[in-house]
Amino acid sequence: DEARLVDELAASVSERIPLERLTGAALQAACPVLDPGWAAVGLLERGSQEIDVAALHQGFLRGLRTREGLVMTGAEVTGIDAAGGRWRVETSAGPVDAEVVVNAAGAWADVVAELAGLPPLGLQPMRRTAFTFAASGHDVAAWPFVVDVAERFYFKREPSQVLGSLCEETPMPPHDARPEEVDVALAIDRIQEATTLEIRHVTKAWAGLRTFAPDRDPVNGFDPDAEGFYWLAGQGGFGIMTSPAMARAAAGLIVDGSLPAGLVAHGIAADSLSPARLRPASRSG
Repeated sequence: DEARLVDELAASVSERIPLERLTGAALQAACPVLDPGWAAVGLLERGSQEIDVAALHQGFLRGLRTREGLVMTGAEVTGIDAAGGRWRVETSAGPVDAEVVVNAAGAWADVVAELAGLPPLGLQPMRRTAFTFAASGHDVAAWPFVVDVAERFYFKREPSQVLGSLCEETPMPPHDARPEEVDVALAIDRIQEATTLEIRHVTKAWAGLRTFAPDRDPVNGFDPDAEGFYWLAGQGGFGIMTSPAMARAAAGLIVDGSLPAGLVAHGIAADSLSPARLRPASRSG
């Protein structure tokens, strides 16, 4: 069954992503710690690269400040009101007025919408746990990101250790997520079953919330019932990876009223991103 899943995955992305089908010695060479009795076949994307999340994030912040943008931290939003074609956002650090409000509140995006008097879209935060551990006796520098085709676990190299995850999606309300010991233990069991690794100690464990729309596609567009209220949410854990394209889409739709040509050329349509798809009976209609 899992070999069939591998073939189905390869077929579904073959036109967009070049993948090599690996078996036997080639599979072992790609990741020497895989247990040959467990891993029979794999797919390798050789052109993939890792994102330096901190550097990318800081680059975005520098770009905003260079363009005279203001970053307010520790400013809880307590109310959002529309009047005279503008929005007023009340925060613990003082009010902010603007023609357009972009709701990019992640797991709290529905909560922010309700502060503005708008119905939620049904966004669901899902907890995912991650942890790090030492891989003593192994040179992890050349290891690829390894994920079970059924997404029961993954592991990837870090500068001096390994990061693992259960790949779980546990529905949660928006909150400051914490790891559950049972999820860490189950991930360790699955990774040890699939590899020759012996995980004796967890260096650090944490959890985060990945937020999904009901159809599991991103939300990027103006609310159909509130002029100037813009949704940018539901990236499903791929926020950093999609951030350049999602930002270009938002800028195009807000400033020009259309998606940039480069995104359209990749088959992206504004309707497929619009929050209107999640409100088939909008109040305006």
